[in-house]
Amino acid sequence: MRSFVSALGVILALLLTAVAVPTAWVDQNIVKEEGFVRMAGALGNDPEFQSKLAAAAVGTFESSVDLPGPIQSLAADALRSAASGMQSWSDYPRAWEETVRNSHRLNFGAANQSEEAATTSALVLDISPMVRLIRDHFAEATRIRIDVPAESLVSLGEPSHRQLVERVAAFAPLWWVAALGALISLLLALVVARRRSLVLVFVGLGGLALAALWTAGADLAGGVVGNLSSANGVAELFKQEFFTAAKTSFGQWILIAAVTSGALFVAGVIGSFVSGRRRSRSAPG
Repeated sequence: MRSFVSALGVILALLLTAVAVPTAWVDQNIVKEEGFVRMAGALGNDPEFQSKLAAAAVGTFESSVDLPGPIQSLAADALRSAASGMQSWSDYPRAWEETVRNSHRLNFGAANQSEEAATTSALVLDISPMVRLIRDHFAEATRIRIDVPAESLVSLGEPSHRQLVERVAAFAPLWWVAALGALISLLLALVVARRRSLVLVFVGLGGLALAALWTAGADLAGGVVGNLSSANGVAELFKQEFFTAAKTSFGQWILIAAVTSGALFVAGVIGSFVSGRRRSRSAPG
């Protein structure tokens, strides 16, 4: 009975860990704003993405203003400069960080979602900080101050994706419940086990198997994300680069889990060897 309960505890601990680790990663790096900004912020340094983002911001600016004929040629020069060199402006990094923060709040902050964001797509990128950046530099070049929309949204998906985002935002913060259950199950398995070293061996092997499963799952998710339709070039590039960054980040968690599991396995093997020698020495000759 002790062996059965111990084995059941190990199995339950592994099943709960399989859920807790990826859910915790999602909560820390996607649902939480700072994690999302940290991961998505690096996309602003990608030259190809910068170029497409600048083109989208310039196009939004042009479509939102009606310039008088005499200054259109001057405006064209200023906008061409913005499209080709916006990423070199000193205030570009701050505008990109604001873009990422605004976009996260629109996608995950249900209470703060605008009506437009709520009806267009599950995922949107609010490039209004970039549009305002172009407006400010345009004003410096032409001495003309122009009002631009408060929000400039680029669709990153389809309306059907919003429900999935809402579910992730609701359930990911509950990762600690699964983690606590896994810890309690593991402690129970250790307490009732006749040979605790064997518990460590099986937990280590199970952890290594989970690391392989998570890796395969990340690759499968990459294929699913790659097949999702994107509305435009900015959305497609953002999707690709963001998923690459996400896969790299989760890969670091998988590596830590694999190393920890390997250490538990080795400790269990050593413990089994030592306890086996002790039993052989204590056995009557």
